[in-house]
Amino acid sequence: MISESAIVCAVEPENPTNVVLGVNSQTVSLKWENCRGDAGETIDSFTFKRQRPGETETEQIASRKRNGAFNPSPQFADFRKYNAILDQELQIFNVQKNDEYVYTLEINYETSQNVVSDEAFQVAVRVKGK
Repeated sequence: MISESAIVCAVEPENPTNVVLGVNSQTVSLKWENCRGDAGETIDSFTFKRQRPGETETEQIASRKRNGAFNPSPQFADFRKYNAILDQELQIFNVQKNDEYVYTLEINYETSQNVVSDEAFQVAVRVKGK
């Protein structure tokens, strides 16, 4: 049985997002805009993560509370590889062949019945040579 999503985003990145080295690899933008609950849910936080295709281990890139700015994880605090900005946009800089990941926007929320839950939106980034 497929359940209806409690959180919807008006705009989501193309999935998969194709990157061609030397063409559109300088800055790749993954953007989820106007994410909201569809039945009285209250969003608590947003988290960007990445994982290798076919693997289960994830690595957190950045997170933010509902009304705050994104805080990068320590390994990405220099902003050389990633920058997370409002309205749920993850910028990936200088994409290389080994940067093929599945990127996830995880939204934690509370339902109108005070149940804490989360919704995940995933995008695969595929990198091709020129």
